[in-house]
Amino acid sequence: MSGYSSRGNVVSQQLTSARLAVGYVRVSTDMQANDGLSLDAQRHAIESYCASQGQRLVKIYHDIESGGKADRAGLANALATSADVVVVLKFDRISRSIKHFCEMYEEHFADGKKELVAIRESIRLDSALGRALVSILLVFAQMEREATGERTREAIAHIRRQGFHFGKVPYGYKAIPSPQNPRYRILVEDPAEQNALAKIKELVEAGCGLIEIAEILNAATLDPPQGAHWTKSLVYNLKLRKGWHRCKPVNQRNHSDEEVKRRMRELRDRGTTYRSIANILNEEGYLPYKGKKFSESSVCRLLGNVKENRLLTPRAFCESIIRRAEGTRPSYPVLAKLLSEGGFVTPRGNTHWWPAQVQQLLNGSYDQHYRRRSPVSPNHCAR
Repeated sequence: MSGYSSRGNVVSQQLTSARLAVGYVRVSTDMQANDGLSLDAQRHAIESYCASQGQRLVKIYHDIESGGKADRAGLANALATSADVVVVLKFDRISRSIKHFCEMYEEHFADGKKELVAIRESIRLDSALGRALVSILLVFAQMEREATGERTREAIAHIRRQGFHFGKVPYGYKAIPSPQNPRYRILVEDPAEQNALAKIKELVEAGCGLIEIAEILNAATLDPPQGAHWTKSLVYNLKLRKGWHRCKPVNQRNHSDEEVKRRMRELRDRGTTYRSIANILNEEGYLPYKGKKFSESSVCRLLGNVKENRLLTPRAFCESIIRRAEGTRPSYPVLAKLLSEGGFVTPRGNTHWWPAQVQQLLNGSYDQHYRRRSPVSPNHCAR
């Protein structure tokens, strides 16, 4: 019994002292399942190698991604482990980009705490010669990746020149096997989707907005290109793709831009918000240069172009508002609200102003502070 006990302790110590290893396998596409570099073949080779070297294989990570892509979840997880060894079948399984491989090696393996092993390429990376040989191998791996891309693009172009379809099917059509060659596909019109396109074109010509068109299409239970419901972005993209997108016509107005800006400035000096200014302008019959009515963003943009609002200090901004008030001096709370919405910074570095701070500002208590600071124009569109 003592012999069996001592033998068990030896085995336990060997397992405890065995180096921890993780494996990494990769293929570019699912079509490579029958290749010698399939995921199962790579896994079997890694398991056999770790068993022969007495290493304890913790886990094998995998990716179905191109070797030229640096951001791979399986590779990132394998490198993030505390294992002593990262085992791959070949170096091109871990990367087909020289730049990516060099950056990865410097970050994870250069300090010698972790080892990278390629089973079929017995090259040690702890020597200058080994690293040079790996660089040469990666040069050819990168060349092979780029050549494969060129061949793929040439094949796709050839298919399209013959009149066949390759790629995503556009909305309004469906792909069916070609009568001449069933291996390839051709596009034919989809009646239901063509009906939706005709409806969109009709609504666009009628002057309907994006949201209105989306609501009408949803009410008619017409299938969208993606998702369960029509949205304004889907309608907008189809308009652009079909060339139905038209610029908004210029409005015929009986007032000038200066009159609009003057009215905006009057309302703003009273402490009116941007949204309320837009509503008042629409009620009073003012029209924008293009479009049906003013919006909060358009008012903010126009007020940002007014020269009087591009002032350098909070005190000068408040004094200009008081001068334009013409006898009706705005209260401290109103001025504090305008300073906060205008994006002016208090002496303490905040963007929210209190009425007491406005009073001290106008009394000159903060002049020395703002005189030391370099003038910076505030963001008057901040809310």
